[in-house]
Amino acid sequence: MVVDANVLYSIELTDLLLTLAAHRLVRVHWSPTILDEVRRNLAKRADLTPDAIAYRIDRMNLAVPGALDEAPEALVAAMPITEHDRHVLALAVHVDADCIVTFNLRDFPAGACEPYGIEIVDPDSFAVAVAESDPARAHAALTDIARRRTRPPMTVDELLDRVEIVLPNFVSRVRAGLSDTA
Repeated sequence: MVVDANVLYSIELTDLLLTLAAHRLVRVHWSPTILDEVRRNLAKRADLTPDAIAYRIDRMNLAVPGALDEAPEALVAAMPITEHDRHVLALAVHVDADCIVTFNLRDFPAGACEPYGIEIVDPDSFAVAVAESDPARAHAALTDIARRRTRPPMTVDELLDRVEIVLPNFVSRVRAGLSDTA
């Protein structure tokens, strides 16, 4: 999958996607252009310094070796969507991704993406599909995230409370699965 910049704004969502990738539940791709957009948007936050943003981007690239790639300019220019988003679709074609995960579904019309075999999916639906494909590994990924959170310490349930803002259906499905196994 290719992840659009708007998905990488939330640290909870970014951490979830990177951890799912570390657990080999997903294969994540982004480009320098996508990361530049993430950097620009994070720079608008008063609580993040340029050094903190650079550190975050560097850690993302270290966490998922091979995620950073770039589509050839000729492929970008050939994409049949708005100029602002062509690089995202081109990257998906270039890396043979099956989907683009984005909050901006309207920016990627199905008619323009389907000929390339690329589905456009919102983050919540994507996370639900991943969790349903392998509930045990998805729960292990959530446990890993909660274990890494030390300031403040966090349980899986507290992590789900935070993630619920951006992934309500995912959290509902995970909690239903957790109660099924209890």
